Amino acid sequence: MSRTGGRSGIGRWTMLSLRRRYREEILAYSFLWPALLILVALLIYPLVDVIRLSFHDSNLQRETWVGFGNYAALLQDPLFWRSFGQTVIFTVFSVVLHLAIGLALALLLNMQINDTFRTLARGLLIVPWLLAPTVAGMIWVLMLAPFGVFNGLLVSVGVIDANASVSWLGDPSTALGSVTAMNVWRAFPFFMVMLLAGLQAVPKQLYEAAEIDGASLPRQFWHITLPQLRGVITTIVLLDSIWSFRAFDPVFVMTGGGPAHASEVLASAIYFDGFQKLRFGYASAEAVVMFVVLFTVSAIYVRRTMSNVS
Repeated sequence: MSRTGGRSGIGRWTMLSLRRRYREEILAYSFLWPALLILVALLIYPLVDVIRLSFHDSNLQRETWVGFGNYAALLQDPLFWRSFGQTVIFTVFSVVLHLAIGLALALLLNMQINDTFRTLARGLLIVPWLLAPTVAGMIWVLMLAPFGVFNGLLVSVGVIDANASVSWLGDPSTALGSVTAMNVWRAFPFFMVMLLAGLQAVPKQLYEAAEIDGASLPRQFWHITLPQLRGVITTIVLLDSIWSFRAFDPVFVMTGGGPAHASEVLASAIYFDGFQKLRFGYASAEAVVMFVVLFTVSAIYVRRTMSNVS
């Protein structure tokens, strides 16, 4: 075979290989189109329409262009800033307590204890995470009622008087804290399981070397455990921040944002402004603000995830 004939044969083989690869890629992308169309229909179009509505004064009867009027109204609305601040408080306390309780329980379950006891304890502790937020909220409504289990427990230990009953969800000073407590109880198992998995992946040789060097348990925790868990902690904290910031079910089920907006968060404020007051433009502006905050946190999460993969 001549050199020219060999080169032309290789060229034809290369072209056939490229065509086959392009056909396979086109076929693969064709399978993605239904999912992409559903994504556009259910996510992208509503998002674009909400952004469009945020520049209008819209209700069921008319739609008027107001530009940045809704956003200007937000900046001057003390109720919006109150709900925004309460959302931040709810998110911060939820995430911090999730991390503290989850890490403490993960450390306990990671100790040298009976395997049967560890499995049983882990199974019982994960039960709150299996409950839907609405179900968990209704359970806590019954527990925190004036004549509920929680007040009965406080009476039995002598914390409150038997003739007195605390309305935990009806008192503006305790409503938001009560909702936060329920959210902490329901979601700490997620932190516990993720951190326990991270602890079990830490090489035992590190602790053995630290013991030989005479390092105490607090020093081992600070210099070995926490650095090894840094990636897991960052990921679950960012995820939980997103979930807590957009939480709606706990507030709606337990207090409805009351009393007197004492437990109002952004998600519930958007619902009431949009679907009860029919201020769709104003509610859309609130939703855009929430989207910007969540998009920022999500971008940090995605960047963190991609850096871990690479």
